This record gives sequence, structure tokens and C-alpha cells, in this order.
Amino acid sequence: MTIEGGTVTAQLTEDARRTAILDAAAQLIAERGYHSVRISDIAQVVGTSTGAVHYYFPGKSDVLTAALRHAIDNAFDRQSRELKAIDNAHERLLRLIDMQLPRVGPLRDEWSIWLQFWAEATLRPELRPFHNTYYARWHETVVKIVRRGQRQGIFRTDVDPETIAQRLTALTDGTAIQVLTGAPNMTVAAMKEVLVQFVHDELVAPRTW
Repeated sequence: MTIEGGTVTAQLTEDARRTAILDAAAQLIAERGYHSVRISDIAQVVGTSTGAVHYYFPGKSDVLTAALRHAIDNAFDRQSRELKAIDNAHERLLRLIDMQLPRVGPLRDEWSIWLQFWAEATLRPELRPFHNTYYARWHETVVKIVRRGQRQGIFRTDVDPETIAQRLTALTDGTAIQVLTGAPNMTVAAMKEVLVQFVHDELVAPRTW
């Protein structure tokens, strides 16, 4: 096997197999729940053996934890690409809100995974640094958009971006949990209305006092 071709190809194949395992595990976590997924289930979806899964991940906890992080990393990366294409801060923040709505499909699956990451981090202290890093990244995304809007003259300058980010992320989490658990009167459309109204009231509309 030569460096010019064979070694690189083999590495790409290794990476592709590992990614396929993580994708399958993440999808199963979203559909069945973290603790209901077995190594044999992952292997079946990928079309490989349990031994192949163990080759990359020694135990069940290893692959499932890696799958949680893999799914969240992918969600953040996708959001980052989309947001960078939008110059106007108000439009960018509204797009971020839209990407947080747990519609049926990939976004709802991502929320299912995120909720289970919360649960695991509650019980497993070793996961909390990873969780807090992701949460800080989301918080900082909102802070940067608010500051951008203030520079652009779109958002009010008499508000603290850190406070806005803390409140908006908490409001997003709270309304999303209500949607996902079937709370009365909290639909995806209602969640969007609540979040958009928050942005208008806190960042766009002038103070009346």
C-alpha cells in the first residue's frame, strides 16, 4: 500500500465507516432513546457486525456518547454555515430561531438527542464539560448576532447581549420541551410566535418609558 493512494484511501474508508456508525447510533437514539439502543441494532443499520462496531468503540457507552456529540456537532456546523450567509442581524436571528423549531424530521430528531444529552449529563458528571461547551457555543452565537445587530443599527443598544442570550436560550429550551412533550397549546407555530415576539419586544421595539 502506497502513501500516494492506498494509505489515504484506507484512511478515508476508516473515517467513513466510523461516521456511518455514529450516524446510525444517533438516529437510533433519536428514535428509541439512549438506553434502548444496542450495539447489534447499530450494526444492523450500518450493515456490519457487532465486532466492527467494537473495533471503533470498545463499549456501548463509548459509541452512544460519541454519537450524541457527533449529532450535536453536525447540527452546530450546519447552523453556522447557514447563518454566515445572512448579513442582516435581525434576519440572522430569525433564521436561528427557525432552525431551533422541533418540526417533524431531522430537527425533531436533533432535539430528541439534545434532550437525552441533558438527561445523561445530569446523571454522568463526566459529560457535563462537553454539555457546557455546547451550551456556551449556542449562547455565544446569540450574543454575537445581537452585537452585530447593534453595530448595524438594527437592534437597540440599551440592552445587554449576554442577558438577551441567556433569556432567549432559556425561552427556546422551555418552549421546545413543551412542544416535544405535547403540552396543551404549545405547538411549533406557537413556539415560533413566542420567540419572534421576544426578539421584537426586547431588541427591535423602542422603549416606551
